Amino acid sequence: MKRAASAYLKSNGVIRAMDRVRLGKTGLMVSRISFGGLPIQSVDRDSAAAVARYAFEQGINFFDTARAYTTSEADLGRALAGLGDKVIVATKSYQRSLEKLKEDFAASFKNLKRDYIDLFQFHIVNDEKDLKAIIDRGGLLDYIKEEQQKVRIRHIGITSHRPALMLEALKTGHFETVQIPFNYIEREPLEQLIPLARELDIGIIVMKPVAGGVFTSNRAAIRWILQYPDLVPIPGMCRIDEVDDNLQALGAPPTAAELAGLEADRQELGSLFCRRCDYCLPCPNEIEASYILRSGMIFKRAGWDKLSEDHINAFKKGLTCSQCGVCASRCPYNLPLTEMVIDESLAQLRKAVELGKLSTDEFAGLLKTQKKQQ
Repeated sequence: MKRAASAYLKSNGVIRAMDRVRLGKTGLMVSRISFGGLPIQSVDRDSAAAVARYAFEQGINFFDTARAYTTSEADLGRALAGLGDKVIVATKSYQRSLEKLKEDFAASFKNLKRDYIDLFQFHIVNDEKDLKAIIDRGGLLDYIKEEQQKVRIRHIGITSHRPALMLEALKTGHFETVQIPFNYIEREPLEQLIPLARELDIGIIVMKPVAGGVFTSNRAAIRWILQYPDLVPIPGMCRIDEVDDNLQALGAPPTAAELAGLEADRQELGSLFCRRCDYCLPCPNEIEASYILRSGMIFKRAGWDKLSEDHINAFKKGLTCSQCGVCASRCPYNLPLTEMVIDESLAQLRKAVELGKLSTDEFAGLLKTQKKQQ
């Protein structure tokens, strides 16, 4: 795919250069590293807008968000207001009813404060039933195409966690972009989906390029993806230092040491790990599933001395899991979340006992209570 000359922007007296890549048949020229808008919902509104604006000042011109990301659309609307075609904004909806989709689109249009949405994507299309609901005549796709004819949408895409299903979706000819998970661990798209997308000139947007932050080095993980010149990674960012760190991936391939580190991470993680998308939440029992499932890695890197009473209380709460299965039914990766949450909670509470931060007697009492619930 063609690449344009670097776009130059001035920020804090420093000239930054950002290569751009053609996003398939859309013709949109997007920054080589672009902005995933999911995490900014986790910070306060001023901070969220500030980090998005900072990303723009550093040369990022493509911002991806979704109706499902609570405050994210409105944050980007505030941050990017008045920038017009200097930025390219994508959003998405997972609604499968026409009425709900219309409501989502109206909300997106209002939140983003733009004359048009550059890329509208059908979100989390993970089974054939969903795909059929979208493309059936007189349904969701036809409505979005009507909005496209009104120039309120420029391009139409699709997102999924199922590369095999996307083979079928792309062959319909309805979609100009596809957004999929792809990283050093999750490489299935390389087998058939990415070659097909290239053949059809469909733009390839990479979600989960750092697999939710599980790699020892996010920079190395992004550098690995940048070896594929037509793929556009959209790492999630909610802090200034995350923007800076991600952009450090530009300009050099991964070193031998970085590749070795990525491989070590892959060996340790396997395939059953949380990507921190938080689609599993909220939990009926108010259990922080994604935090619990990532806790071992967090403390391994930050140090076990950071384990506090609040953390221990979160693990205690994890043992109250009723195994209702609500979280697992929402997980786009089909993880056995209830079992994983209980197992990880037990592991971290055992570590708390080992560190002297939880008494043996209290732990024994928690085990008895947990067994009664099973």
